[in-house]
This record gives sequence, structure tokens and C-alpha cells, in this order.
Amino acid sequence: MKQHFNTKTIVITGLLLALEIIFQLIGNYLQIGTVNINISLVPVVIAGFVGGPISAAILGFFNGIMALLSPSTIAVFMPLSPVGTVLVCLLKCTLAGVVSSLVYRFLRKLINVHVATPIAAALVPIINTGLFILGSFIFFKDFLAANSGNELFPNAWAFIIFGLVGWNFLIELASTLVLSTAANEILLTREGIHR
Repeated sequence: MKQHFNTKTIVITGLLLALEIIFQLIGNYLQIGTVNINISLVPVVIAGFVGGPISAAILGFFNGIMALLSPSTIAVFMPLSPVGTVLVCLLKCTLAGVVSSLVYRFLRKLINVHVATPIAAALVPIINTGLFILGSFIFFKDFLAANSGNELFPNAWAFIIFGLVGWNFLIELASTLVLSTAANEILLTREGIHR
């Protein structure tokens, strides 16, 4: 499968990158209780739909850079394992974007674009969060142990699911699924094509 990274794709990737940076900055500081309102995965998904795996990888990588520079990452995870923090932040969304785009391209040909779109959109937050959880067990074991083993979080899994990712993941999944699917439907209708 050969992908052409032409001028239009470069411009779209750049515009989506600008949008992603704005969404990430807003998400770092916009909270309801302890839950961040983060919609920065939406441009990653749309880049995968419109520009393909390379565009999705670029946006995923920059999403990781922004996550790496967020106040909570610098304060909590960087002191625990600088190498682990960098690897987790840069790889989780980059890989999520690439996999999502490849699944989208495969399913749209196999079934249709209307089935491919929500499945691919849901994959980005699922893979992103899954790799964060995996990275936490590899690089941040001491942090997990220090915050679990009590009444509220009896084990590391309870702390990760209910203390770190729970509501954030659900909000990211819902917002990414709804906004990415709607955006792709609008783009498809506007262009009059069925990618």
C-alpha cells in the first residue's frame, strides 16, 4: 500500500497539528473536579482518516511531546523515570494513530467507511490508554505500589483504573468517538467522496 504525502496532505497535517496543540493546552488546564477535559486525540484520528498513517504518526508524536510537557507529567512521572516517561509519552499516541489509520483504511475497503470510522476513532484512546497502563507497570511500579494497598485502592490495578485513568479515559473515548466520527462524516459529505 503506497501512500502519497502530497502538498494537500502536508497542509492538512499542519492545520490539524495547530488544532491539536490548542486542544492539548486547553485540556491541560480545563478540569471538572479531577477529570481533565481532553479532546486532543480528535486531530490524531482525523489525520489518520484524511492523511493516512504518516499524518496520524506525526500528530500522535506531537501529542506525546505536549503530554510530556504537561505540568502533571513533569511533576509526577518525570522524577520517577525520565526515560520511561519520555518513551511512554512519545510512543503511546504515535502508535495509536498509526494503528487507527491502518484499521480505518482496511475496514473501509473491507466493509464501508461508516463502520470503519467509529471503530478507528475508538482505537486511538483505547490504545493510548492501554500503552499508558502497560508503561506504568513497566516504569512506574514504585509509584503504583506507594498509592495502592489501602482501602480506596487495594491493588495497583485499582489505583490505575480508578485513580489514574478511569473517568479521563471514558471522557476521551466518548469525545474522540463522537467528534471524530462527526468530523469525518462532514468531510466525506463536503468532498462528495467515500474514502
